[in-house]
Amino acid sequence: MSAFLPPAFRSSLRVSWFERQRDFFIRQVFADFFNLMPAFQALYQSYCHCRTTRRGEACCLLISNENHEKCSIWDQLSVMVGTESEKGQLWLLRDLCQQIWPEGGPAQQLEDSLIEWLIGSIFHEAVKLKEDVQILNSYGSAAFWSSGLAASAFRLRRVIDRKGLVRRVAVDVMRQMEQLAMLFGQTSNMLRTILPVLSGNHLLVRFLVEREDMVEDLWGETLESVFQDMFPGRPGLGFCAAGRSYMSGQWHTRALIMYRRALVLDNGCPEAAVKIEELQRLIQETGSLLGAA
Repeated sequence: MSAFLPPAFRSSLRVSWFERQRDFFIRQVFADFFNLMPAFQALYQSYCHCRTTRRGEACCLLISNENHEKCSIWDQLSVMVGTESEKGQLWLLRDLCQQIWPEGGPAQQLEDSLIEWLIGSIFHEAVKLKEDVQILNSYGSAAFWSSGLAASAFRLRRVIDRKGLVRRVAVDVMRQMEQLAMLFGQTSNMLRTILPVLSGNHLLVRFLVEREDMVEDLWGETLESVFQDMFPGRPGLGFCAAGRSYMSGQWHTRALIMYRRALVLDNGCPEAAVKIEELQRLIQETGSLLGAA
């Protein structure tokens, strides 16, 4: 049926559907970034294993016995970035941000534009880093220039400063890795900064509850502190929002836990008091019915 609709009308239908799902997609941006952070931290740790200067080299990435670490870095980048035919999580996150905040789209908050730009910068820096690590893996070893190519290698050494060229790539890898670390940190800060304007996104609020451990690790503050910023003076409203989201999905026990946490923060919260009583009764009745069955 949609094939017979005018193209402009079909486009408006897609936009309307996307706007209706906007809360979910924004929640997904946070979820994807939270999942990417441990992956990047593991990548950075692999890089640190071969970063320390030894043997007078500018970078241990040039030392042959560090090949395992170099291969590990490339493998981790390959999973994170992916390819055009099989996109990795970072590539998918970049595409999602471009859909939510398209260039030339409706007027955006400055923070929105910065998030899209930061994620795009992370993606392009990671792609370039992946390429340079591949160069080190493929051409950095002295064995590549000597094994089976003795005559050619001798002639090439007279016209090409192999060590100098590879060393430049190694230095670029170090710079790019530090740049990625800075960009991940800036993106994390920006996501935390925009939370107050997203307080109405109950899916996001519920996600923060479910990843409370990551909230503390990433931003160095408790969930209650985050909700204090999102709901000034009434942090319990954050747990109430999560409770409503759980109730809509029939997750009654989880909703009860959320409303109890809300009441701890705000013992005068009428919604929490009413919902706790309602949920306790509902859970008891449901348990009785299951027992009778």
